Amino acid sequence: MTSAGEYRRRSSLLALSTMAALFISACQPSPDTPSSPDPGEAAPPPQASAAPSALPPDFSTLVGDARPAVVNIYTRTTAPRPRSSLLPPGMAPSEREQQSLGSGFIFDSKGLVLTNEHVVRDATQIAVRLLDDRVFEADIVGTDPQTDIAVLQLRDAEALPTLALADSDALLVGQWVIAIGNPLGLTSTVTAGITSATGRQVIPPGGQLRYQDFIQTDASINPGNSGGPLLNIAGEVVGICTAIVAQGQGLGFAIPINMVKTILPALIEEGRVSRAWLGAYVNEVPDALRSELDLGPGGAFIVRIIEGSPGQLAGLQPGDIVMRIAGEEVTNANQLSWVASNLRVGEPVPVHIQRGSETLELTLTPAPQPD
Repeated sequence: MTSAGEYRRRSSLLALSTMAALFISACQPSPDTPSSPDPGEAAPPPQASAAPSALPPDFSTLVGDARPAVVNIYTRTTAPRPRSSLLPPGMAPSEREQQSLGSGFIFDSKGLVLTNEHVVRDATQIAVRLLDDRVFEADIVGTDPQTDIAVLQLRDAEALPTLALADSDALLVGQWVIAIGNPLGLTSTVTAGITSATGRQVIPPGGQLRYQDFIQTDASINPGNSGGPLLNIAGEVVGICTAIVAQGQGLGFAIPINMVKTILPALIEEGRVSRAWLGAYVNEVPDALRSELDLGPGGAFIVRIIEGSPGQLAGLQPGDIVMRIAGEEVTNANQLSWVASNLRVGEPVPVHIQRGSETLELTLTPAPQPD
């Protein structure tokens, strides 16, 4: 029989043995944990940390080169004062002078400037200020309300800084663009963003602005930016800032410079653009019809033909789908209108259409667009 003292002694020894075992176990390296190197061994190289994310692009050099060619445009116009109820019957209200501000850029060293037509519309006096604070009086060389483009000539100007015109068809959605202008009178303001979309038509048809193929960007464009350049990352002009959606944040629009280059010679040489006329109301091809005819993308749907128009004389009918005109593929209704407007008056061109299940080739002889 074990005494109480002997029992307590054995219990104490058992506890000490258990604690020692636990201590030794805790000091052994885990099979999943790398052991520390011996003092004579080289430490393993440190693991490389993840590379930092790409930094935003630096446009400072580009902007420094471009800003001298971007200009402020100040205009004066006269407008009749609103008729007052205090005026006697038959007495005409007097005129009042109004001032406005816009932007533009020099594209020829002898002082040719591109801007929006609405910036200089009805102007009686135009002054243009450069970045170096030189001020030139300017004359209107040519305007085209249907594309909202105007060309100005600075008086007594030579050897001025210029911006190069890019190929706007090469601009891709997602690429960076930079807008320079004078929003709200803040001279030479620079904003940057990405190309959000191309080929946009954002203003309802029926007004003066008939031809639309806008570049959409999230670069901030505000009143006063109108007429300023939209640049690619090479510092070349891809568009002219023009359209603002007041209720939309991050929505700015620019006229693609290739559209401008198409009409630029006529504006400089003749002061206006003489256009050809198709004489048809067109729309996008209905999805159901495209599916029924198993058509690929593109084409423009003839909604209505104007009596006696070149389109009617060529044999176009409502319901036809124009797939190709003058050797150029038709991508949509707006593009068909633009291509047709730039055809040479009197020169016949082939028109390929889809009429039901038939593919036909017609011959169109463009006529001058009615005023």
